[in-house]
Amino acid sequence: MNKSMTLMLLAACVSHGAAQAAEGASPDAAQSAPPSSPSADKFEGAVGLLLAYKPAYSGASDFKLKPEVAGFLRYGRFTVTGAGGFTTRRQDDVERGLDAELVRRDDLRMSLSLRIDPGRQEADSPALSGMGDIRLTVRARLGVRWNVGKQWQLSLGSSVDALNRVGGYLVEAGVSHTIPIDAQQRLILSAGVSGAGDRHMQAWYGVTAAQSAASGYPVYTPREGLKDAGIGITWRTELGPQWAAFAGASASRLLGGAADSPLTRKAEGWSMQAALVRRF
Repeated sequence: MNKSMTLMLLAACVSHGAAQAAEGASPDAAQSAPPSSPSADKFEGAVGLLLAYKPAYSGASDFKLKPEVAGFLRYGRFTVTGAGGFTTRRQDDVERGLDAELVRRDDLRMSLSLRIDPGRQEADSPALSGMGDIRLTVRARLGVRWNVGKQWQLSLGSSVDALNRVGGYLVEAGVSHTIPIDAQQRLILSAGVSGAGDRHMQAWYGVTAAQSAASGYPVYTPREGLKDAGIGITWRTELGPQWAAFAGASASRLLGGAADSPLTRKAEGWSMQAALVRRF
């Protein structure tokens, strides 16, 4: 069985299992989901200061601290935002980019979004010297989230390069569990795995003959397959009617062709982020 078939089966299995779990959820679990707010079809938004400490690039051994001012605007089923981690007044997670909800139920959300992929700059790390830049592009993503049981959520997403610059596809699957602390605070535990196609793997982890001559790395051609797996924890708190904050940490490990790349100085990575947010 080739790797392409493996990825397709992975996506199908997660999708089938999540659908079965959603159908088999108890009535109590379905009723425990928060009802839609009367303000669901009105404008709402937020602006916040985010601070992230993470590897300089995927597979790097050096880190960088990145402050960012970001926010989101939402009207009904449509959202636009520049960063993840935000939640609405209804405590719904906000998808990155320009997002449209195709299906919205208490136990199931399906959305289609366009996301900016900033690419990678040679100047991001000395280890990338001679590798050139990966151009900024836009990724089109279809995502599904199922609320299964109490405080559990399964997710599945697939995206492609809408501008066909870097090319390739990505598939992501994940599970998360929310632990309420009190009326204002909660912890979210998460785990996920992702896979990618040949073109995406080549762009991010491969080394062409020209790049080899410029960088000194050996020529390397990774194939499609699993890309990485990770776990995370996020703490969120409400600081009042309009203010909120969140902080989180995550750990991940590159897999397969990504882990074996000569660009990968460290297959295991971790990151931290925190934000203060004002909703309106």
